[in-house]
Amino acid sequence: MKIAYSKRRLYSNLVLGGLFAILGGLKIYEGTASYFTAFQLLLGILLVGTFFFQKKHQYLSIQKGLLTKNSLRKKSIELDKIEQVQSFPGRIKLFTSEEKLSINTEVIENDSLHKLLSTLGSLEVEQNPFVGYATKPI
Repeated sequence: MKIAYSKRRLYSNLVLGGLFAILGGLKIYEGTASYFTAFQLLLGILLVGTFFFQKKHQYLSIQKGLLTKNSLRKKSIELDKIEQVQSFPGRIKLFTSEEKLSINTEVIENDSLHKLLSTLGSLEVEQNPFVGYATKPI
């Protein structure tokens, strides 16, 4: 199961990246380029690249009992080994005896957030704030 980024986040990266890249490219084409223009062009290319990376890999994936946070440096945590779940406004923290994983809930699409919270609610963890979430309406 994939936990997707919100469409607003994805397409804002694409629009801003395209805008920066076009403006930087036009200044270079005119011959009025400076170091700032090169930085602007590079930033645009990076934002567009971020859009394609995030569109392909999405934010989280849950497969075979393993929750993976997809970023440049992937981080995985086994659902069986989670000992503690903490809920904060806009953030969920998962703890095992060896590591922790922080999830930013503000960048997740609503349907995917419901799936994630249902999955976390099904974990048998002491003081789980998401127990019974699957029965709650969005």
